[in-house]
Amino acid sequence: MAKSILKLLIFTFFVAALLSGCAEQQVKREHDLTLPDFSFIGLSEPMADKVNIKISVHVKIPYTELQFTRSGEKYMARYEIGVNIADKKKEQIAGQIWSDSLWLDSYKETRNSSNTILMVKSFVVRASELTINVRVTDLYTNKSHILSDVVDQSEMYAGALSLGNILIMDNGKPGNRELLMDQSFYDIIDTLRFKVRLLGEFSPYKLSYQLQVKEVTKEDHEITIDHEGSIDSLFSFDIPLTDMHYSNYTLFLTATDAKENQVTTKAHFRVRIRGVNFDVVDMDEAIKQLIYLASDKQIREIMSGSEPEKTENFKQFWAALDPTPGTLSNELMEEYYRRIAFTLEAFTVVQVGWRTDRGMIYILFGPPDEIQRGPFELDRRPYQIWEYYSLGKQFVFRDETGFGDYRLDQSYLDQGDWRFRY
Repeated sequence: MAKSILKLLIFTFFVAALLSGCAEQQVKREHDLTLPDFSFIGLSEPMADKVNIKISVHVKIPYTELQFTRSGEKYMARYEIGVNIADKKKEQIAGQIWSDSLWLDSYKETRNSSNTILMVKSFVVRASELTINVRVTDLYTNKSHILSDVVDQSEMYAGALSLGNILIMDNGKPGNRELLMDQSFYDIIDTLRFKVRLLGEFSPYKLSYQLQVKEVTKEDHEITIDHEGSIDSLFSFDIPLTDMHYSNYTLFLTATDAKENQVTTKAHFRVRIRGVNFDVVDMDEAIKQLIYLASDKQIREIMSGSEPEKTENFKQFWAALDPTPGTLSNELMEEYYRRIAFTLEAFTVVQVGWRTDRGMIYILFGPPDEIQRGPFELDRRPYQIWEYYSLGKQFVFRDETGFGDYRLDQSYLDQGDWRFRY
């Protein structure tokens, strides 16, 4: 009975604290751990000279990452984007810097995270190992963020056939489809659309594709290309899909010519639930991470059934807790998985961050108002004291092993079964 009461009290307090955190989230965007400040993809295509490649750098910036100022009846933001492509020696071989302004009619538009700026710049460089650096600067605050990615295309022309990167397209309106920037679909899709450039010399050509999820092949097809002689073409594919569910997928594409020369490329994408952070691998993991909100019985019930049934159970669980039903976002779920994402980054040592004692307290109560660290004496084990002044709570963690595995002080465990979820 005491254990059940403790669970109910913690759950009630947690939901109240979480809702408070959601309100604060609108002001303190630095706590948003779900997405980076911007994202980019560098996609490569072969070229007829078989020496150079074309790299298209796609940059996506959410409006919420820019500082808008009012100008008359409108709201204006100014930003700068810099792209730098470096070779294996880290020397710049291509790049461009440009700036632009964004004008909006209402303040509400500036705070809509689904509104984004999409930019693309293309560069022709030698096929080799490259590093793409992208910098975005808000010209009002002069705040900059930099992301980098390594692209190794040194083997692009190693054989008689060359395939570019697979361009997976968003399932938008026909004629207005864009590149799927974060490799994530937020709804179950019935058609996968993608493009790829093929360069070859010996016809006929065959293209085969496989779609896998958890190493199980869902789709496996082969297409003969009606083309004679050498080829340098961009092909588009529409693949009907069935039995899709929320998980990670890999698309393998193989090209074969008349002389049995062969080349393979692949691309990853996921079907995911809006609000669940990118570190969640699949639905099973997302359900397991409910340990601080759901009872063991509830988790078993959500986990039962087929993949589509698990997904529906998961959605219904969160729908019952949605503080703003009928809207696109579930702020409670987003805040919960933001906290889990932070624990993965900050507290993973021996166990994954969300299963640690510090992770548990962070998920339940959010970031502390103050952290006191010690000791100052060399012969004592490290400890941390987390102060929650606004909540009237204090937690002490001790690192008994010296390897950063901080455990909640025994005195707190004596007050109740804090580890009831483990």
